Amino acid sequence: MKKVIMAVMGMFLISNAAAEDDYTSSNLLFDDSDIIVRAETSADQSQGANEQSEEQAVSSAKALLKQTPRKLIGEDIPAFNSIKKNLSQTNSAQTFPAPFGLLWNASVATTRNQGVVLDFVEIKDHPNSYQASRLPKMVDFFDRVYLSFGDTDELYRILAYSQLVDDDASANKILTYYKTYSEYLNKKYGNMKQEFTPAKVAKKVRNAQGKETITEEDAPIGNPEFLTQLENGTAVLFSTYHNDKIEVTLSISVDGDQKSYIVIDYSNLQVIKQQENSTIDAL
Repeated sequence: MKKVIMAVMGMFLISNAAAEDDYTSSNLLFDDSDIIVRAETSADQSQGANEQSEEQAVSSAKALLKQTPRKLIGEDIPAFNSIKKNLSQTNSAQTFPAPFGLLWNASVATTRNQGVVLDFVEIKDHPNSYQASRLPKMVDFFDRVYLSFGDTDELYRILAYSQLVDDDASANKILTYYKTYSEYLNKKYGNMKQEFTPAKVAKKVRNAQGKETITEEDAPIGNPEFLTQLENGTAVLFSTYHNDKIEVTLSISVDGDQKSYIVIDYSNLQVIKQQENSTIDAL
Protein backbone atom coordinates (compact mmCIF):
# COMPACT_ATOMS: atom_id res chain seq x y z
CA MET A 1 0.00 0.00 0.00
CA LYS A 2 2.87 2.35 0.86
CA LYS A 3 4.39 1.78 -2.60
CA VAL A 4 1.07 2.63 -4.27
CA ILE A 5 0.79 5.93 -2.33
CA MET A 6 4.39 6.89 -3.22
CA ALA A 7 3.73 6.15 -6.91
CA VAL A 8 0.62 8.33 -6.95
CA MET A 9 2.47 11.20 -5.24
CA GLY A 10 5.29 10.93 -7.76
CA MET A 11 2.90 11.16 -10.69
CA PHE A 12 1.26 14.24 -9.10
CA LEU A 13 4.61 16.03 -8.69
CA ILE A 14 5.64 15.25 -12.29
CA SER A 15 2.31 16.54 -13.59
CA ASN A 16 2.69 19.86 -11.66
CA ALA A 17 6.26 20.33 -12.90
CA ALA A 18 5.18 19.80 -16.49
CA ALA A 19 2.37 22.33 -16.10
CA GLU A 20 4.82 24.85 -14.65
CA ASP A 21 7.23 24.32 -17.56
CA ASP A 22 4.40 24.73 -20.07
CA TYR A 23 3.32 28.08 -18.49
CA THR A 24 6.87 29.41 -18.44
CA SER A 25 7.47 28.51 -22.09
CA SER A 26 4.32 30.40 -23.14
CA ASN A 27 5.37 33.72 -21.50
CA LEU A 28 8.46 35.61 -22.66
CA LEU A 29 9.65 38.66 -20.73
CA PHE A 30 11.11 41.34 -23.05
CA ASP A 31 13.48 43.09 -20.61
CA ASP A 32 14.44 46.04 -22.87
CA SER A 33 10.89 47.32 -23.15
CA ASP A 34 9.02 46.04 -20.09
CA ILE A 35 6.68 44.33 -22.57
CA ILE A 36 5.45 40.83 -21.89
CA VAL A 37 5.07 38.85 -25.08
CA ARG A 38 2.85 35.80 -24.80
CA ALA A 39 3.27 33.16 -27.50
CA GLU A 40 0.58 30.51 -27.08
CA THR A 41 1.10 27.22 -28.89
CA SER A 42 -1.18 24.25 -29.47
CA ALA A 43 -0.29 20.81 -28.14
CA ASP A 44 0.45 19.36 -31.57
CA GLN A 45 3.01 22.06 -32.63
CA SER A 46 6.66 21.05 -32.77
CA GLN A 47 9.28 22.61 -30.49
CA GLY A 48 11.01 24.19 -33.53
CA ALA A 49 7.83 25.94 -34.63
CA ASN A 50 7.26 27.20 -31.05
CA GLU A 51 10.75 28.72 -30.86
CA GLN A 52 10.31 30.38 -34.28
CA SER A 53 6.99 31.91 -33.15
CA GLU A 54 8.61 33.28 -29.99
CA GLU A 55 11.49 34.82 -31.97
CA GLN A 56 9.02 36.51 -34.33
CA ALA A 57 7.07 37.93 -31.38
CA VAL A 58 10.18 39.40 -29.79
CA SER A 59 11.29 40.80 -33.17
CA SER A 60 7.88 42.45 -33.62
CA ALA A 61 8.09 44.01 -30.16
CA LYS A 62 11.51 45.48 -30.89
CA ALA A 63 10.28 46.90 -34.19
CA LEU A 64 7.33 48.50 -32.38
CA LEU A 65 9.64 50.02 -29.79
CA LYS A 66 11.61 51.79 -32.51
CA GLN A 67 8.43 53.59 -33.59
CA THR A 68 7.61 54.81 -30.05
CA PRO A 69 7.89 58.60 -29.50
CA ARG A 70 10.88 59.45 -27.29
CA LYS A 71 11.08 63.24 -26.93
CA LEU A 72 10.21 66.60 -28.45
CA ILE A 73 12.74 68.99 -29.89
CA GLY A 74 13.18 72.58 -28.72
CA GLU A 75 11.20 75.67 -29.52
CA ASP A 76 13.24 76.51 -32.61
CA ILE A 77 11.26 73.89 -34.57
CA PRO A 78 7.44 73.93 -34.09
CA ALA A 79 5.82 70.76 -32.76
CA PHE A 80 3.84 68.65 -35.19
CA ASN A 81 0.46 67.82 -33.61
CA SER A 82 -0.29 64.55 -35.34
CA ILE A 83 1.55 61.67 -36.99
CA LYS A 84 0.24 58.63 -38.82
CA LYS A 85 0.88 55.55 -36.71
CA ASN A 86 0.77 53.03 -39.53
CA LEU A 87 3.54 53.64 -42.05
CA SER A 88 3.44 51.96 -45.40
CA GLN A 89 6.07 49.42 -46.33
CA THR A 90 9.47 50.76 -47.36
CA ASN A 91 9.44 51.97 -50.94
CA SER A 92 11.63 50.11 -53.38
CA ALA A 93 13.25 53.34 -54.61
CA GLN A 94 17.01 53.00 -54.95
CA THR A 95 19.12 54.67 -52.28
CA PHE A 96 21.93 57.08 -53.14
CA PRO A 97 24.49 59.05 -51.09
CA ALA A 98 23.22 61.80 -48.79
CA PRO A 99 25.00 64.32 -46.53
CA PHE A 100 26.79 63.09 -43.39
CA GLY A 101 27.27 59.61 -44.86
CA LEU A 102 23.53 58.89 -44.93
CA LEU A 103 21.44 57.43 -47.76
CA TRP A 104 18.56 59.18 -49.49
CA ASN A 105 15.41 57.00 -49.75
CA ALA A 106 16.66 54.79 -46.90
CA SER A 107 14.16 53.57 -44.33
CA VAL A 108 14.41 54.13 -40.58
CA ALA A 109 15.59 50.54 -40.13
CA THR A 110 18.24 50.87 -42.86
CA THR A 111 19.52 54.10 -41.32
CA ARG A 112 19.77 52.47 -37.90
CA ASN A 113 21.66 49.58 -39.50
CA GLN A 114 24.28 52.16 -40.54
CA GLY A 115 24.96 52.66 -36.83
CA VAL A 116 22.99 55.92 -36.60
CA VAL A 117 21.19 56.55 -33.31
CA LEU A 118 17.67 57.92 -33.96
CA ASP A 119 15.48 59.54 -31.30
CA PHE A 120 11.90 60.34 -32.29
CA VAL A 121 10.92 64.02 -32.48
CA GLU A 122 7.91 65.92 -33.78
CA ILE A 123 8.43 68.45 -36.56
CA LYS A 124 5.54 70.34 -38.09
CA ASP A 125 4.56 69.07 -41.54
CA HIS A 126 7.32 66.43 -41.45
CA PRO A 127 6.02 63.16 -39.96
CA ASN A 128 8.27 60.30 -38.90
CA SER A 129 11.21 62.53 -37.90
CA TYR A 130 14.18 61.82 -35.66
CA GLN A 131 17.17 63.56 -34.13
CA ALA A 132 20.23 61.71 -35.37
CA SER A 133 23.58 61.10 -33.69
CA ARG A 134 26.63 58.93 -34.42
CA LEU A 135 26.39 59.76 -38.09
CA PRO A 136 28.77 57.93 -40.47
CA LYS A 137 30.32 61.25 -41.54
CA MET A 138 30.06 64.35 -39.39
CA VAL A 139 31.13 67.97 -39.74
CA ASP A 140 32.30 69.22 -36.35
CA PHE A 141 30.68 72.64 -36.77
CA PHE A 142 27.21 71.03 -36.84
CA ASP A 143 25.94 69.58 -33.58
CA ARG A 144 22.26 68.86 -34.29
CA VAL A 145 20.90 66.91 -37.24
CA TYR A 146 17.26 65.97 -37.84
CA LEU A 147 16.04 63.38 -40.35
CA SER A 148 12.53 63.08 -41.80
CA PHE A 149 11.27 59.88 -43.43
CA GLY A 150 7.60 60.74 -44.04
CA ASP A 151 4.67 58.37 -44.29
CA THR A 152 6.44 56.22 -46.88
CA ASP A 153 9.46 55.61 -44.59
CA GLU A 154 12.04 57.05 -47.00
CA LEU A 155 14.65 59.61 -46.00
CA TYR A 156 13.67 62.79 -47.84
CA ARG A 157 14.82 65.66 -45.59
CA ILE A 158 17.95 66.45 -43.55
CA LEU A 159 18.07 69.51 -41.32
CA ALA A 160 21.45 70.47 -39.82
CA TYR A 161 22.04 73.12 -37.14
CA SER A 162 25.50 74.54 -36.46
CA GLN A 163 27.00 75.32 -33.10
CA LEU A 164 26.08 78.65 -31.51
CA VAL A 165 28.56 81.45 -32.15
CA ASP A 166 29.35 84.37 -29.83
CA ASP A 167 29.17 87.05 -32.48
CA ASP A 168 29.71 90.80 -32.76
CA ALA A 169 27.05 93.38 -33.59
CA SER A 170 27.75 93.14 -37.31
CA ALA A 171 27.48 89.31 -37.29
CA ASN A 172 30.91 89.07 -38.90
CA LYS A 173 31.74 85.66 -37.47
CA ILE A 174 28.64 83.88 -38.71
CA LEU A 175 28.89 85.67 -42.04
CA THR A 176 32.34 84.13 -42.50
CA TYR A 177 30.92 80.65 -41.87
CA TYR A 178 27.98 81.41 -44.15
CA LYS A 179 30.24 82.41 -47.04
CA THR A 180 32.47 79.35 -46.55
CA TYR A 181 29.61 76.84 -46.54
CA SER A 182 27.90 78.68 -49.37
CA GLU A 183 30.98 78.07 -51.54
CA TYR A 184 31.05 74.39 -50.57
CA LEU A 185 27.36 73.86 -51.32
CA ASN A 186 27.61 75.68 -54.62
CA LYS A 187 30.51 73.46 -55.68
CA LYS A 188 28.56 70.32 -54.83
CA TYR A 189 25.02 71.23 -55.93
CA GLY A 190 25.37 74.37 -58.06
CA ASN A 191 22.77 76.93 -59.16
CA MET A 192 23.36 79.21 -56.18
CA LYS A 193 20.83 81.98 -55.65
CA GLN A 194 21.14 84.36 -52.70
CA GLU A 195 18.09 86.07 -51.21
CA PHE A 196 18.51 89.08 -48.94
CA THR A 197 15.76 91.14 -47.38
CA PRO A 198 17.41 94.22 -45.85
CA ALA A 199 16.24 96.04 -42.79
CA LYS A 200 15.08 99.62 -43.27
CA VAL A 201 16.99 102.24 -41.31
CA ALA A 202 16.21 105.91 -40.86
CA LYS A 203 18.56 108.44 -42.37
CA LYS A 204 18.58 112.20 -41.96
CA VAL A 205 18.88 114.18 -45.18
CA ARG A 206 19.42 117.93 -45.41
CA ASN A 207 18.29 119.73 -48.57
CA ALA A 208 19.85 122.78 -50.25
CA GLN A 209 17.84 125.13 -48.11
CA GLY A 210 19.13 123.48 -44.96
CA LYS A 211 15.86 121.75 -44.16
CA GLU A 212 16.32 118.32 -42.63
CA THR A 213 14.12 115.36 -43.52
CA ILE A 214 14.17 111.71 -42.48
CA THR A 215 14.10 108.97 -45.09
CA GLU A 216 14.49 105.20 -45.02
CA GLU A 217 17.18 103.24 -46.76
CA ASP A 218 18.24 99.61 -46.98
CA ALA A 219 20.76 98.49 -44.38
CA PRO A 220 23.45 96.37 -46.07
CA ILE A 221 24.69 92.93 -45.07
CA GLY A 222 27.08 93.23 -42.13
CA ASN A 223 25.96 96.71 -41.07
CA PRO A 224 26.62 97.75 -37.43
CA GLU A 225 23.22 96.42 -36.30
CA PHE A 226 23.01 93.36 -38.52
CA LEU A 227 22.97 90.79 -35.68
CA THR A 228 19.95 92.45 -34.05
CA GLN A 229 18.21 92.80 -37.40
CA LEU A 230 18.64 89.07 -38.04
CA GLU A 231 17.35 88.29 -34.55
CA ASN A 232 14.15 90.30 -34.85
CA GLY A 233 13.54 89.29 -38.47
CA THR A 234 13.80 92.71 -40.07
CA ALA A 235 16.71 91.33 -42.08
CA VAL A 236 16.73 87.89 -43.71
CA LEU A 237 19.65 86.24 -45.48
CA PHE A 238 19.66 82.81 -47.13
CA SER A 239 20.85 81.03 -50.27
CA THR A 240 19.47 78.12 -52.27
CA TYR A 241 21.26 75.46 -54.34
CA HIS A 242 19.94 72.56 -56.37
CA ASN A 243 20.56 69.87 -58.94
CA ASP A 244 18.09 67.46 -60.52
CA LYS A 245 17.75 65.42 -57.31
CA ILE A 246 18.45 67.64 -54.29
CA GLU A 247 17.48 71.13 -53.17
CA VAL A 248 19.41 72.89 -50.39
CA THR A 249 18.79 76.05 -48.36
CA LEU A 250 21.51 77.72 -46.28
CA SER A 251 20.38 80.39 -43.83
CA ILE A 252 21.59 82.48 -40.87
CA SER A 253 19.66 82.72 -37.61
CA VAL A 254 20.14 84.33 -34.20
CA ASP A 255 18.71 83.02 -30.92
CA GLY A 256 17.32 85.04 -28.01
CA ASP A 257 20.76 85.40 -26.44
CA GLN A 258 22.14 86.96 -29.63
CA LYS A 259 24.16 83.88 -30.48
CA SER A 260 24.27 83.27 -34.21
CA TYR A 261 24.15 79.98 -36.11
CA ILE A 262 23.59 78.62 -39.60
CA VAL A 263 21.06 76.05 -40.76
CA ILE A 264 21.29 73.78 -43.81
CA ASP A 265 18.03 72.27 -45.04
CA TYR A 266 18.39 69.44 -47.60
CA SER A 267 15.37 68.08 -49.50
CA ASN A 268 15.17 64.95 -51.66
CA LEU A 269 13.18 66.18 -54.67
CA GLN A 270 12.50 62.66 -55.93
CA VAL A 271 10.60 61.56 -52.82
CA ILE A 272 8.80 64.90 -52.53
CA LYS A 273 7.68 64.59 -56.16
CA GLN A 274 6.50 61.03 -55.55
CA GLN A 275 4.47 62.18 -52.55
CA GLU A 276 2.93 64.99 -54.59
CA ASN A 277 2.04 62.60 -57.42
CA SER A 278 0.53 60.17 -54.93
CA THR A 279 -1.66 62.92 -53.50
CA ILE A 280 -2.68 64.13 -56.94
CA ASP A 281 -3.51 60.54 -57.95
CA ALA A 282 -5.65 60.12 -54.81
CA LEU A 283 -7.57 63.29 -55.65
